[in-house]
Amino acid sequence: MGIKKLILNIMLSICNVFVRLRKIDQKKIAFVSLESRQLESDLKLIHDALQGKGYHCVSVLTHFEKNSLWMNFLYFLNTIKQIFVINTSALVIINDNNYVISNFKRKGVTVLQVWHAAGAIKKFGNVIKREYPIANYDYVICNGDYWKQPYSEAFGVDPSHVIVTGMPRLDHLSDPSFIEASRAKLFQEYPELKGKKIILYAPTFRGNIYEGMQKVDLDVNRMMHLLKDDHAFLYKLHPLLRHEKLSEDRRVYNMNDRDLHELFCIADVLVSDFSSIIFDFSLLHKPVYYYVPDLEQYLDERGCFVDFKEMSKGCLAVNEEELADLINSGKKGNEKQLRRYIDVADGRNCERTVALISDLMHQK
Repeated sequence: MGIKKLILNIMLSICNVFVRLRKIDQKKIAFVSLESRQLESDLKLIHDALQGKGYHCVSVLTHFEKNSLWMNFLYFLNTIKQIFVINTSALVIINDNNYVISNFKRKGVTVLQVWHAAGAIKKFGNVIKREYPIANYDYVICNGDYWKQPYSEAFGVDPSHVIVTGMPRLDHLSDPSFIEASRAKLFQEYPELKGKKIILYAPTFRGNIYEGMQKVDLDVNRMMHLLKDDHAFLYKLHPLLRHEKLSEDRRVYNMNDRDLHELFCIADVLVSDFSSIIFDFSLLHKPVYYYVPDLEQYLDERGCFVDFKEMSKGCLAVNEEELADLINSGKKGNEKQLRRYIDVADGRNCERTVALISDLMHQK
């Protein structure tokens, strides 16, 4: 154990002594995330749906941007707040992995993992090398039965506690009014995109938050030279890489600060890789292409919970020329295959998730 973790554990252990002197509030639901300084996506949808139901909802939120001395100090302060909030709440809802829960969760506290992905192509959690093992999660929600075993292994929960409710945020993509409003909003802001064939590029990251995050090696300028003139290229990188700029080409648009699902609504094609957003996008019945120049290396070093080569068959590019050929050809994607991993897409995912939460709270 490194000196930073040793100091953190000593301080949290001391705090935990005082926390245990306080009772668990049986009406308290805590939302904890390192993804954002405000409630977003699934957490916000769930939080808003719980209003007026008699629960005491609280939040502990921060955005861990990079592994620096200052960020480590802020994280240290945040964990102290976390231990007090987590261990006095009847239910804790998280959307990423949590050190305090894995090491200091109190008996009587239930943890619901609302993972920030619609599935899991790349292996993660306890099935890969980590700084600490994930433990003490009680329930996980997912989009289909396929994910029960992968999530069970990744989060260390019994498969029977991986519950198919569907991710609340996917309800947007089954709502025609959301789709039309998003299109109208974006085309009003970017009228020059009307009539263009819009490519949305949204890859996952390489590396990790501790050792450094890297973007995928894609020469966007070369890509644009190879594409037809009626194409526009929008990109949205992982939040931890949102300051990256890929090109100065006038047909290339930096959308790192825009809502991903809104961008889905105007995109004609999605280009991604091992990111689970391909499952979200498949609900719109539009083509998905894969750009993976490091395919063999990634499969060897990280691995996948799915047969990625079969999933991407016929729609995979490993260089700019192959990707441009796919886009220019208008080749049909494999979105039908992707939808097999989603069992619920009826616009009622949030409703089912809130019903699960109600059941868990009534068990107290």
